[in-house]
Amino acid sequence: MNATKDTGKGAFGVPEEMTALRERIRALPSDARAELEPLMNDVVEQALFRSRVMTIARDALERYRLDLAAVRFDLEATRREREDLRIRLGD
Repeated sequence: MNATKDTGKGAFGVPEEMTALRERIRALPSDARAELEPLMNDVVEQALFRSRVMTIARDALERYRLDLAAVRFDLEATRREREDLRIRLGD
């Protein structure tokens, strides 16, 4: 996977907009901050979870594609070997 690709995500896979919103919440008066910060923490936690799930799914899909390519290669090799054997036995 390309670690240098710009995905619009800040540190730890949190979208930059969420990081900016978190900073704005931290700048609010304490009563508003006390009400909003736990909600924001939940949102960030869910975003991180989704990011990890998507990474796992992408990795699994990539492994599946690689395995599928290997199986196709093996199948073609087996077909060629079978045809070669038929030709040899036919002579």
